[in-house]
Amino acid sequence: MTKTLLIGGNSAIACALKKNSDREFISLSRSEGSLDLDGDLNELDSIADIDGLVYFPGTINLKPFAMLKEDDFVNDFSVNVLGAVKVLKKVINQLKEADGASVVFISSVAANLGLPYHASISAAKSALEGMSKALAAEYATAKVCFNVVAPSLTNTPMAGNLLKTERQVEANEERNPMKQIGSPEQVAKTIDFLLDAHNNWVTGQVFPVDGGMSNLK
Repeated sequence: MTKTLLIGGNSAIACALKKNSDREFISLSRSEGSLDLDGDLNELDSIADIDGLVYFPGTINLKPFAMLKEDDFVNDFSVNVLGAVKVLKKVINQLKEADGASVVFISSVAANLGLPYHASISAAKSALEGMSKALAAEYATAKVCFNVVAPSLTNTPMAGNLLKTERQVEANEERNPMKQIGSPEQVAKTIDFLLDAHNNWVTGQVFPVDGGMSNLK
């Protein structure tokens, strides 16, 4: 039986995906701190029979541009883009050998919607979306689908600093067209749909799971 590989499998959205999906998963994660995307990925050398990959590691680095250092841009790019590159290089041959495979990256509404204090993360997530479309074109004939899920603010531990107070919660709900903060389960449902590799005729797309934030006034 083929399996789906989850990188960052302890994230809130990954946990929701594992809880509510009937797929078989292999998770690579760290309970504390970030993945060592050099040493830890050696574990992938022995993995076989995968037809799906979801890359969850990301950052929420919100600062005024004047306070952002070059290292902030480098770190955000390294986690969000280069990390995905390193994982994909390890498993792309496995995915090509499957009779239909699906890769899902996690972006952000900030990649396509101008938001203050998001310069670094917007740059990284925009690069991730561009890379996904290029890979979708390159691997289309190999039946490896590449898609991106782009949530708005979602109630996860990573977003905890933005939702610490009732006032912050209310303000973030108010700016969303549906007056909601997303849940991990809502994002996971879209990922689960995109992982259906054998029925998937969707590739090179970005799916805004954002309560209309990116398109509605």
